[in-house]
Amino acid sequence: MLAEYYKAATEGAAITELDSFGVLKLTGSDRVSWLQGMITNDVEKLAAGRGCYAAHLTPQGKIVAHMRVLKDSDALWLSVERAAIPKLASAFDKLLIMEDVQVADVSNDYSILGLLGPQAAAALASWVGQPVNLEDLYSHRKVDDSRIVASQLGYEVWVPRGEVDTVLRFFADHGVTAIDHGTWDVLRTEAGIPVYGVDIDETTTMPELGESAISYDKGCYIGQEVVAKVKYIGHVNRRFVGLLISGKELPEMKSPIRKGGREVGYITTALFSPGLNQPIALGFVSRSAYAPGTEVELGTGTATIVDLPFRQLAG
Repeated sequence: MLAEYYKAATEGAAITELDSFGVLKLTGSDRVSWLQGMITNDVEKLAAGRGCYAAHLTPQGKIVAHMRVLKDSDALWLSVERAAIPKLASAFDKLLIMEDVQVADVSNDYSILGLLGPQAAAALASWVGQPVNLEDLYSHRKVDDSRIVASQLGYEVWVPRGEVDTVLRFFADHGVTAIDHGTWDVLRTEAGIPVYGVDIDETTTMPELGESAISYDKGCYIGQEVVAKVKYIGHVNRRFVGLLISGKELPEMKSPIRKGGREVGYITTALFSPGLNQPIALGFVSRSAYAPGTEVELGTGTATIVDLPFRQLAG
């Protein structure tokens, strides 16, 4: 089924339930200024209907959770992997003193659907009754009690849990193919999107993933000194990278990556890419080997380090 699902997601329209994601809702008059001091990106400069990628860090600069932050006129919405929500909610609770901020875990109120493919916008327009007009990444709009978000893989639709079956039937009746989590995992891997608990954890620093979640112009936030030090030094000691694998054998999770026989990193995700027609992997590699084009060893085979996302290679 992978070939059929992959074709729908890359040539037509496909939908999947993203059960691994949840939502924290922040309200209260101090929500924006308080969150500004908690995360790596700049929420104060966001207009309502816009969003950004960010992370909450420990004082040592390690990731507690990475997230998409969506700004409304009366609330902030944090899209977070469910695996990280208890730890994030607990950290936030300890950091709230006298501020007028309420943090609510509303994950069980919504089903999050991923709508993918070049025909996804047309399918959404049929559902909404007009074009969605969400051009910028993480831009979003409310539709009745649901929310549509422009995501890295297409769109997300946050639907009240009691309405999800009706919404799924609508899209099925309009030619949208329901795909499984495995296909979504292929697509997110090709896009170079890390998953908390799989690719990243509490040992990861944000600069190792790149700079898209970091503002160097905003005021202070927890872990900022560590992030700023990396910027000053000019490089990270390891990077999150893609690997094009020679041959057909898939390495196991946490398999070592070697260069010249010396261990330089490890694999976090490995699978077959229909778009590239070969095995690919995600992983962390040290500075001595993370330059694109570097050939490394995986078990008895080899792989080549590439920049993410992979899908630019398929183009």
